[in-house]
Amino acid sequence: MKAARLTPSRDEFESALLTELQELRRTEKALQKMYPRLKSMPQLRPHFLEQLADMQQRAYRLDAVLNPVGALQPAPLVPSAARPSFA
Repeated sequence: MKAARLTPSRDEFESALLTELQELRRTEKALQKMYPRLKSMPQLRPHFLEQLADMQQRAYRLDAVLNPVGALQPAPLVPSAARPSFA
């Protein structure tokens, strides 16, 4: 009986999952709102890039939790021409 108490319940897992998804969506909306202003306000760029990197890292970690086998696979190489440039 003690082991059952130490194991997080499915409801707790789903609640944490939904919270993380909501946070990712909130950050995505903030970045979408900020993006058009980068051209006229270049001082926003470091903050934008920091938020983008944080969001990408959170999404990667969430994906690793939801798809642990896929997280062990090597990431596909993306040619530099296909990568977005923020320069």
